[in-house]
Amino acid sequence: MKQIRNKFFKYVSLNIMSMMGLSFYILADTFFIANGCGSDGLAALNIALPAYGFMFAISNMIGVGFGTRFKIGFDDYELKCSIFSKGVFFALLLSSIFLLTGLFFASDIAYIMGARDTVLDLSTTYLKVILVFTPAFMINSLLISFIRNDNHPSLSMKSVITSSIVNTVFDYIFIFPFDMGMFGAAIATGISPIVGIAILSTHFMFRKNSFKLKKTKIKLKEFFYLSSLGISSLINEISSSVVIIVFNLILLKYSSNVGVAAYGVIANIALVVVAIFNGVGNGIQPIISENYAKKDFKSINYIIKLAIITEIIISVILYSYMYINAEFLTNLFNSNKDATLLKMAVEGITIYFLSIPFTGINMITATSMQAMEKPRISFIISILRGIIIIVPLSIYLSSMFMIRGMWGSYTLTEMIVSLMSIVFIMKYGKNKE
Repeated sequence: MKQIRNKFFKYVSLNIMSMMGLSFYILADTFFIANGCGSDGLAALNIALPAYGFMFAISNMIGVGFGTRFKIGFDDYELKCSIFSKGVFFALLLSSIFLLTGLFFASDIAYIMGARDTVLDLSTTYLKVILVFTPAFMINSLLISFIRNDNHPSLSMKSVITSSIVNTVFDYIFIFPFDMGMFGAAIATGISPIVGIAILSTHFMFRKNSFKLKKTKIKLKEFFYLSSLGISSLINEISSSVVIIVFNLILLKYSSNVGVAAYGVIANIALVVVAIFNGVGNGIQPIISENYAKKDFKSINYIIKLAIITEIIISVILYSYMYINAEFLTNLFNSNKDATLLKMAVEGITIYFLSIPFTGINMITATSMQAMEKPRISFIISILRGIIIIVPLSIYLSSMFMIRGMWGSYTLTEMIVSLMSIVFIMKYGKNKE
């Protein structure tokens, strides 16, 4: 088990850094927009986030789904090349839909999601640019997944970290010296995956790799089979976007754009938290899939236990830090020193992030099940925590306790679903050990 444990910590640590790097795309935008464009810019970004989330959801479904199938069939070179080539085709096909939507319907999307007046103009600008870069985002995400599953997680990490640094530098340059506002922030974010693709391409030139782009037959029905193991990731990302939309509408009802800006602070901190748990999940996925192909269920159970212990330790550290430093974290995005924004965000942080340990359990369970070709269980967990429970619960609790009820609905949802996740884990362990 020592070899598995060492591999676990190597893959998990590298993937946590990689996923945090991805989350910094938006986090950097948030920081510089908040300080360069004020609370209206922050509100506009938070309203635009769901559209980015939907795009990232499709990217994740293809990357995780195709990548997991790739790993399970790790002895068949031709099959692996075929899976990768089909992944590239479908990523480009679906990304073209987002690109065209951004060019022609960005304003309509922003309006539907609650943007009005000045915020509408800012959201439209950001959305239009980001969606035009969708092909780069999707290909970058696909390469990260395949190269990680091809036993080179360190290259995936390096590409993400480097592109995040590029994003941060250009965010500053475009927003402050060049005074390009939301447009500049979006351009900086769009450039980042292009840098990532350039770095990841070295995998095919200088490294021993087990796949490449090859001419292959494309059948639409294969897309559903190959991507099915990524459905949980799709639902996770889509549900996050749905929750942001619902929460924004609730905040606009009981508060104002300042309330949406306060939630923007929380949503962006949440991106980092979710990125950490995605890192744990993405780290264990190749190891579980490899052992699943060998039918080594004892090792799989050991990996899952390690993952849960790791996420609990991380959860305690994260919440303790947030609770103590809630004001500091809020003021990073509160350049106008708005007292209302500060009060709402601090209260939200202390309630909303009580969910952290339960979120970790749910995400690890969903990832583990899809890595073992059990997409239905992953789907159940994801759809319950992402839409079926959280949406009605947030509406009901906000009608009873207003904004506090909305914050609490997220924690309560994750807690309820985590009980089911524990049952799934215990049932699996009982059946296989």
